Amino acid sequence: MKKLIYTLTALLTLGTVSSCKKFVDINTNPNAPTIVDAASLLPPIQAGMERGVWFDSRYIGQYAQIWGSSTANNVWDEEGYSPGTDSNGEMWRTIYFSLGQNVNLMIQDATAHNKYEYLGVAHALRAWGWQNGADIYNYMVVKEAYDPTKLTFNYDAPQTVYAEAIKECRLSLQFFNQATKADGITSVSATLQKGDYMYGGDRSKWVKFVYSILAQNALHISNKATFSADSVAKFVDLSFANNGDNASVQNTASNSTDANFWGPTRGNLTGFRQSDYIVKLLDGRILAGATDQDTLADPRLPLLLNRSVDRVYRGVVPPLGDINSADPKTLIPAFAGFNAVKKTGTAKYLFNDDSRGVLMTYPVLQFMKSEALFKKGDLGGAYAAYITGIKGALDFASNPPSSTSLTGSQNYISATAQARYLGGASVRQSAATLKLSDILQQKFIALFLWNPIEAWSDERRYGYDATIFQGFIKPGTLYPDNAGKQVYVVRPRYNSEYIWNVPALQKIGAIAPDYHTTKPWFILP
Repeated sequence: MKKLIYTLTALLTLGTVSSCKKFVDINTNPNAPTIVDAASLLPPIQAGMERGVWFDSRYIGQYAQIWGSSTANNVWDEEGYSPGTDSNGEMWRTIYFSLGQNVNLMIQDATAHNKYEYLGVAHALRAWGWQNGADIYNYMVVKEAYDPTKLTFNYDAPQTVYAEAIKECRLSLQFFNQATKADGITSVSATLQKGDYMYGGDRSKWVKFVYSILAQNALHISNKATFSADSVAKFVDLSFANNGDNASVQNTASNSTDANFWGPTRGNLTGFRQSDYIVKLLDGRILAGATDQDTLADPRLPLLLNRSVDRVYRGVVPPLGDINSADPKTLIPAFAGFNAVKKTGTAKYLFNDDSRGVLMTYPVLQFMKSEALFKKGDLGGAYAAYITGIKGALDFASNPPSSTSLTGSQNYISATAQARYLGGASVRQSAATLKLSDILQQKFIALFLWNPIEAWSDERRYGYDATIFQGFIKPGTLYPDNAGKQVYVVRPRYNSEYIWNVPALQKIGAIAPDYHTTKPWFILP
């Protein structure tokens, strides 16, 4: 943890939005700022948030079987890890580096100048970090994280991290309420708009984002006696009202550094191929019970995935890679249809250079509510949220966000096609026929590309149950260190923890070769 104590580090390693380059000139030496305006801190922090999700989604997406490597026996497809590297450690860096002291500096400036809305944002960012960190890593450093007198740090129990996320959410809501009481503004604030590349200064949307974190926090402990389906439903109802509230970060695509991670310019998915699981979810073989592939089963299929030259959709089964890679007619093409070398072709869905970096969406929250009410036994409420979630997911795929727009206007999927899908065999037509697998697998589709972390959390909560995740296939070969067990947590970041903080790692058992198979606290009874 020696590397955790930084001052304004995110501003020195500017992220993916072009605004990050527009550092407000308020210091005599911008490389060592002493007074920092909260508005100048927010853009690079937001850029760091999407960067963290993007970078680690590549590996966690393999765990979740959203995609897999194009070549066989990849360690991530085997549910393993890469020792001695920072691969799959970007979210750790995001929480302690991109947010880290930068959020503290934001709080410092906002407190000194009564910028209550920026205090609301700062605590929302911190809550988002703790929630994602606990889900991915289990143990985190909370109490000692920003103590400048320390070079090594003790880890806090995961329940402490979960509680910290709730505390930060409550503080955020408190400060947003205080901001509105002070000036009467409930929507767009000109002062917050100055630095906000997520919501353009709209306080009401930030409040909804906070409730989305609370909903996620409440749902993820679904296996515990303290789980409250009513709390999940309440938080979802207080959160996003439609796709216009979705949390996402702007990418201007003026060059590769501020282009969408999944876009053709950056080409970060060229070594990956769509999974057999996602193909079967979209082609009717799982949800509609079709014997053969039906390319018309789901109107999202041609937007999300690519078909081979012979017009068949195929996916990889881990850890086999693309078994047809030598045959140009049947090999699985790269995502978004672009050539890995020339970077040409037709981009779609969230594969455009100016597609926004999505963090949470309305349909995913509806599926959270549906699952919670289903577990409670409220099948009518669960079914209503399930249908609402599917409608929202179709709309999201049809009109993906880009540039400054929280929702698009592309209308890739016609109203007729959406109605046909809703009335088709892939969608349950009554509450009596609804199953948990229907809810969670529709949610899996809605999470495609932008959030494998949440998809993996669902799979872990249910122990990779094949009756719920009906297309998920346990890898035929698991990583040797797994000792036959499946992956459940990500190891802490190598270059801060395994170099500087070994005694603390030993206390939580993270030195063990099979530590990544440890079941995290949030999924335990």
